[in-house]
Amino acid sequence: MNFENRIQKYNSILTSNDRKIIRYLVANKDTVINKTITDLSDEIEVSPASITRFCKKIDFDSFQQMKYSIEQNAVETIKTDKTFDIIYNYYHSIIKSTQQFISEEQTSRIVGLILSASNILFCGVGNSGLIANEFNSRIQRMGISSQSMTDAHGMLMKSALLDENDLLICFSNSGETKSVVDSAKLAKENNATTIAVTNYEDTLLTKLADEVILISSYKYIDDEKFINTQIPGLFLLDILTYKLLNHERLMEQRKKTLRAISKYG
Repeated sequence: MNFENRIQKYNSILTSNDRKIIRYLVANKDTVINKTITDLSDEIEVSPASITRFCKKIDFDSFQQMKYSIEQNAVETIKTDKTFDIIYNYYHSIIKSTQQFISEEQTSRIVGLILSASNILFCGVGNSGLIANEFNSRIQRMGISSQSMTDAHGMLMKSALLDENDLLICFSNSGETKSVVDSAKLAKENNATTIAVTNYEDTLLTKLADEVILISSYKYIDDEKFINTQIPGLFLLDILTYKLLNHERLMEQRKKTLRAISKYG
C-alpha cells in the first residue's frame, strides 16, 4: 500500500506530531530518499523516535521502507504542462491507489449481499449522492428492487422502513455525514445489513457498518484545480456492475429494460 493510502487508512490514530511529519514528507517527496532519520528530525523539529513511531503507526517495517515508498510514488508522478496529460495522470493515480483498497474477495461478498437483499437503499449527500443515484440507476435496469435518497429527511424515512431482509449502502467520503450516519443507525436498529463506502476506517459510519469498503481520497493530489471526488466511487461501481452482469438473469433483464427505454422512451 502506498504512502498516501497508509495515511488515509490510519488517519484516526495520527497525532499532531504525526501530521507535522506528514506535511514535511509530502512537501519534500523528491529529496526525502537522500535524508537520514537524523536529518529529517532536525528539519521537522521532532525526535528520531517520533519518526520511527510514525513509520510503525502507518505499518511500515522501517524508516527505510517508508522512504522507498515515498520515492516510488514520486517517480511515478510525470511532470507535464499539458492539461490532457495532467488529468490523465491524476485519473491513473487515483484508480491505481483505489485498487490497493479493493479486493476481489470483498467485491464478490458485496455482490452476494446485493443479490440476496429484498430491497436496497442507497444513501449519500452531495457528490456522494451522485454516486448513490448512479448505482441505483444501474441496478434498477437489472431488475433489482432499489431506491436512492440524497436528502436528509428522505433517507431517514426510508431507512426507518428497512428490515432484516434489506440492504443499506451508504456513500460518505468523510464517514461523518450526519444524515447518512443517522440512516445507518436506523438500519442497524431494524437489523438491516449496512455497507459503508468511505475514505476512512474508524468513523461514526464505519462503526455501524457490517461491511466497510475503503476507496482512495483525491485530496492527496496537491492541485486545488483538480476537484473530482467521484472517480474512486465510479471505479468501485464499475467493478460491482461488471460482476453483477456476469449473472445471466441480470444481463437479460438489463437488455430488456434498455429495449423498453429505446422503444418507448
